[in-house]
Parts: sequence; C-alpha cells; structure tokens
Amino acid sequence: MLSLPQSDHIVRVKMLDTTTNLTAQARVFVEPPVAGHETLNFKAFAFLIENERTGKKVMFDLGTRKDYWNLAPAVVQEFGLDSLMTGVKVDKDVAQILVEGGVSLDTIDSCIWSHYHFDHCGDMTRFPPSTSITVGAEFTKSGILPGYPENPASPTLASNFEGRELIEVTFEDGLEIGGFKAHDYFGDDSFYLLDSPGHCPGHISALARTAPSSAEGGTSFVFLGGDICHFAGDFRPSSDIPLPDAFPEFVLGRRHAHVPCPCSLARHHPNTDDELAGRTKPWYEMASGAYVDVHEARESVSKMQAFDQNDDILVCLAHDGVLLDVLSIFNEDPKKDINDWRERGLKEKCHWGWLSEIPIDGKPGRTPLVHGFWRDGKPWADMSFKKALTTPSP
Repeated sequence: MLSLPQSDHIVRVKMLDTTTNLTAQARVFVEPPVAGHETLNFKAFAFLIENERTGKKVMFDLGTRKDYWNLAPAVVQEFGLDSLMTGVKVDKDVAQILVEGGVSLDTIDSCIWSHYHFDHCGDMTRFPPSTSITVGAEFTKSGILPGYPENPASPTLASNFEGRELIEVTFEDGLEIGGFKAHDYFGDDSFYLLDSPGHCPGHISALARTAPSSAEGGTSFVFLGGDICHFAGDFRPSSDIPLPDAFPEFVLGRRHAHVPCPCSLARHHPNTDDELAGRTKPWYEMASGAYVDVHEARESVSKMQAFDQNDDILVCLAHDGVLLDVLSIFNEDPKKDINDWRERGLKEKCHWGWLSEIPIDGKPGRTPLVHGFWRDGKPWADMSFKKALTTPSP
C-alpha cells in the first residue's frame, strides 16, 4: 500500500512529442527473444512542468537533438543497420517545439535529465545560459564529465554544459516515497524527483501531482519513468492488474497484423507455459544489455509497479508510443495539459496499449517506426550515413 504525501499544490504537466523516432534491437532490452519482435519501436516524450504557484517552468527530458549525427562518437558508433540503433529520424528539436507553442526558452528554469543518454538530453545549446541542467545522484562521479571532445570517451557533449549551472540532486534529505529516495523539487509537494537506479548512473524518475488532495476523488499523480525500463511489458501484467482474456478493442485498432484467433493472450506469453501465471507475470524480463546493473534496475521497476497498480497514478515511460494516441500533446495544442487523465478514464488505454506491439504466432503487431537513418526528412543510404558520421558538420 503506497503512502503518498498530501498537498493541494499541483503542477501542470504538458507532454511533448519530441519527434524522435527510433528502432533498436529488442534483444538488448528484453528477453527472451521472440519471433516477430526483433525490433523495438521507441518514440521519445518530454514533459513541460509548470508550477503556477511559483511561476517556474522546467522540462523533464528533451528527446534527441535533430542533428543526431553531431552527437559524441561514443554514441554514433552504436548507429547502423547492424548495430544497436537500426533507425533514427528526428524532425525537430524540443527548443523549436516549445517556441512554436509560444513558450519562450528563457522562461525554462531547468532541464531535468532523467539520465545522460542521447535520446533524453536533446540539444542544450538551444537554451539560454540561464537554463540549468538538473541530474541525479552520482552523475558527476560517473566518468562522463567532462563531455566530448575534452573526454573522447564521453557519451555526452561538453557544449551542453558550457556557461550553465549543473545541479546534482543527492537525495540526502531523508524523504522517501514508495520505496524511492525522493526530492521535493519546488518545496511544496507538487513535484518530486525519484532516485531510480539501474539503467545508468544518476538515473531519476519523477512524480507529478496532477490533482490536489482536497479534490473530489482525492489526489492524482503522473509517474514519469524516463528509462527506468524500456517497454511496458517489462512490468505488465501483474497480480493486481492481470492480463485481459482477449485484446481490448482499442488495441486491435493499433495493430498492423491481424489477430488470428480470439483465444487467451496468456497462451502466447514468452516467459511461462502456465496460462494462469501468464495473466499475472510481466510479459518480458529486462535484458542486461540495456542496464549497468540489471538487478538494481529490476528493483526500481518492482517499486514502480506499486505506483502502476494505483488507480490514482498514471505511469508514463519515455518511450511508450501508446501515449501519443491517448494523451493530449503540446505539439497539437500548447494550452492542453494531461492533468485530466483520470477524469477522462485514460489509464486503461495507456496501461494495455503495449499489446499492440507484441507478436502473435510470429507475426509482428506493429511495423517499425522508421527504416534506416534520416536527415532533413529524407532517408540516407547506408554508406552515405556512415560517411557522414566521420565527417564533422561545417
């Protein structure tokens, strides 16, 4: 049973489609390998957090920079048709999306990185020096600073940090929420950063209060998971919210492949032959390739499950593409937030949307988001792409 802090202070949470489209080898992130699901589709979402009481705005994550070919060599070496990342297409930087939505960049107090990987850090050079970077504990001890080129092995760029404050949250104030060390970011119990280790040093999640405690029905939250894990089937289904007997109707509409029969989904479960267990056991195990400490990562996800099973909390992973179909998007209407998710009854759709991705009888549920590598809205031939990686932009 979660013991959640009470408060009537909330934040407005607005979700941005960062226009990041990625495909990656599934075996690095989930196990066991399953025919028809060799590729994982990754969207990437960023969140504008507005505290109306203080007038402050912060970003939680930034997606991928548009000119991803100018990332550090330690990152781009992982790009390629036979590498970890098999497809990348980015149309806009988050800074551009914010400005197009009427948000002046000098009003963003800080960009909070769930972690330092390229698909979450964006391009900080687009923000003024007054915008700080906020990171999790152990970030400065992780060996990635200074950034590239001062540190040739660093996965992040030195230019992200030049002339701006770097704030490392240490989680030493004794606050704990749901087993996570927590930090009350604005000091009014409206928005918490959570220490959620495992994926990489300094990884953090967030808990945003979207309805006050005095509201009819009580308080509500959005849990921003970052890359605490990479696929919702890593922690769903569960004993508290078992797998449906058949595909929910809204999931069928998202699937590319026809479902051959209305039989129980549980019999297709890749991690058990027991149909009863298949309704209550997460679909996949988290694979060690994507986590510096997969055991610690699994512990973090286990803690998150308690939030996911709470009717008053909506869990949003950074790469969960179903969110784009269900929640309001800043890109389409900058005035709309996602605070009304509970009133609109959106939790179930967000909860089971990942079923549109799973294969049935070896047939993929969804086609890849992107084939190969794109620049300026056009695909690159493989050799052209590899050449561009070794040729700095002018």
